Amino acid sequence: MLNINTYLLIFIIIFSSIVFLVLLVNNQKKKFLNILIDNEFSKAQSYHKKPTLKVGGIFIFFYIILAYFFFKNSLLLRNVFYISIPFFFFSILEDIKIKINPLTRLVILFIIIFFCVNLFNLQIYSVQFYNVDKLLNSNQIFSFLFSTLCILFIINGSNFIDGFNGLLGLHSSIIIFILSIINYYYGNYDIFFLCILFLICLIIFLFFNFPNSRIFLGNSGSYLIGLILAILVILTSQKTQYHKVYPFFFACLLNYIFFETFFSFFRKIFYEKKNPLYPDKKHLHMLVFASLKTHVKTTLIINFFYLITLIIALFFFKNPGLLKIIFILQIFFYIMFYLALIKKKN
Repeated sequence: MLNINTYLLIFIIIFSSIVFLVLLVNNQKKKFLNILIDNEFSKAQSYHKKPTLKVGGIFIFFYIILAYFFFKNSLLLRNVFYISIPFFFFSILEDIKIKINPLTRLVILFIIIFFCVNLFNLQIYSVQFYNVDKLLNSNQIFSFLFSTLCILFIINGSNFIDGFNGLLGLHSSIIIFILSIINYYYGNYDIFFLCILFLICLIIFLFFNFPNSRIFLGNSGSYLIGLILAILVILTSQKTQYHKVYPFFFACLLNYIFFETFFSFFRKIFYEKKNPLYPDKKHLHMLVFASLKTHVKTTLIINFFYLITLIIALFFFKNPGLLKIIFILQIFFYIMFYLALIKKKN
């Protein structure tokens, strides 16, 4: 449990992070920050109209360093710190305008994740399908590859839905808040502590990103958030599998981020006959924005509807049958909503 000293240290982290971020924001006209300013308005995924700092990833990484410094006794936090290092330094390259071929980026990410899964025991042991579960528990190579692909999907999904004020930050906050409830309920206080730390981190970021965007996450920020979500979900799944918190609960929890990647990939390959690795303006949140013409409403509407399904899933997290129905309904409504919006746009 968190004592008064822990709360005091969390306050120091918050205060230090805010000071660091405010200094960056107030100095965004300085020449040394030009490399971190997003002023490429012609990109497919660009919807902003003024130069904005891409320092969200720096802020999150700085926050992780501070947390690591103050809470060295937390083994889980130490592992998160070690894992975040290669992700941050690789993903920051594009934030400082060093272009990387999408396929090269995907391969490098896969390799980094594969080694992290192996070194830090981030394996997924059950997906509630007998034959797959049997392979996951009997074939270590399959388990590593499967876990790597799942994490890769979450990280790329986070990157896909980033770009709109508060969309990823708010969605991730909802997921982590629900994970904190589950972990507190089952006495997993080490993971609960991590959830609270990163929830605080996201709240601080949202202060600067929503409803008005003074900073962006950038690739480094969206990758780090995706990584943190994947780690927290896998750790929670590992710790609660004996309490019968079924895998489809976590599938419902990550459905939007995961399915955004899955749907986009196959939409581009089979329907549009184009390279799935390059961005376009046909993601769900972009179509919602095209209809509403406002970042704030887009963020709130998408997260509101997903929050409803997540609350229902939370009440039935021990009922595998109902969780599967909720998961299928999430996908069904996503596709129906998407088709209606794309038809309206065309």
